[in-house]
Amino acid sequence: KGTNPAEKLLGDSSPEPSVSHHPCLHWDQVPSLLKDVEMNRSSTNLQAVLSTKLLLMTFLRAGALVRLRWEWFDVDYPDTITIPGDTSGLKRKKGKNDHLPHYVPITTQMGTLFQFLRELNGGDGYVFQPMRESRFSHLDPSAPNNYLRSLGYKDVLRAHGWRSTALTTGIDVLGADREVIKKQMGHLPEGKVNRAYDKSLQLDKRRDFLQDWCNLLEANGLKV
Repeated sequence: KGTNPAEKLLGDSSPEPSVSHHPCLHWDQVPSLLKDVEMNRSSTNLQAVLSTKLLLMTFLRAGALVRLRWEWFDVDYPDTITIPGDTSGLKRKKGKNDHLPHYVPITTQMGTLFQFLRELNGGDGYVFQPMRESRFSHLDPSAPNNYLRSLGYKDVLRAHGWRSTALTTGIDVLGADREVIKKQMGHLPEGKVNRAYDKSLQLDKRRDFLQDWCNLLEANGLKV
């Protein structure tokens, strides 16, 4: 009595809540994944397959990836997709940093994929069209995860977990700089001081890293 009921009582040894992470793959498992994606044994719609391939190359969050628009290509920088900061899936905070766009350099492999998508879906509106009647005017954000699930990766890999695979492999296998990869993942500088002063894009380094990354995927089974 007389105490704050929201406070933890002395001697309370309740365990701290556990943090669950999205399942991801070790690099040794990636060639099998790339083979399964290409084989498409689940006979999944082509839009979902192509969006998953682009997700593997860019490790964008699925929410932002399916909302890509053709008008965002080469807006500010050549051979680059400029994604507005207020795009759903970028995880920007409204009114705080959603004015900052995210840049995705286009690699050789991505260029081939986009050329095919222009022929498939046209060069206006969304890059990825909905597969059937949908509440979305673009591909459903759950499409890449649903495709991975249909391939048997339900408890092995999720689209968001692929970002961990890319970061780890980029450092351990390609020897890339962690900060360069994190910028390409869409992470903003950590800390108030860094966010206030660090306006660097490092686009050239990010472009080199993404090209090396796509080359590595292609050498291990990715086909575009």
